[in-house]
Amino acid sequence: MLESGNKLAQIKLKVLFILNTLNLPITNMELTRFILENNYMDYFTLQEVVLELKKDGFMDSGHTEGKESYMITTVGREAVEMFNDRIPMRFKLEITDKLKTLQKEVKRNKDLFAHYYQRKDKDFTVIIQALQESITIFNLSLNVPTEKLAKEIVAKWKKSPDKIYSEIINILMRS
Repeated sequence: MLESGNKLAQIKLKVLFILNTLNLPITNMELTRFILENNYMDYFTLQEVVLELKKDGFMDSGHTEGKESYMITTVGREAVEMFNDRIPMRFKLEITDKLKTLQKEVKRNKDLFAHYYQRKDKDFTVIIQALQESITIFNLSLNVPTEKLAKEIVAKWKKSPDKIYSEIINILMRS
């Protein structure tokens, strides 16, 4: 068994509180990184808790850009409300504060999209997009000769999309 009953219940409540407060789908990688960086629990405990919460219907999973993402269910929200007094106040305040940054990051990752694939002619197509409230505001497809170049473009887009978008718009407006 993972932990004693009360300890396990509190860990599950903490994960549900995080999902409830975030109020956005979050990938396993984002959730894991947040939990581990803040030393809330170890990796194996988190993965087991996530599986149990999904199995019991407190959280659900879907896919965002091909990655599994988690969100709290109505039953999960009700559990957080019902057992809110069992979540330490210090934890709630800390999470509320720290999740502001995570929320911005998750939203940004959701609104920015970049990937590449190899075409039949062995070249690569890179697709970069920016979304705002589920509406595409920028979409660019490029054909490049190497995978290395495709990876560089994707990395640069993810690193500074605002700058790249502005430069492209400026170039187009100059003509």
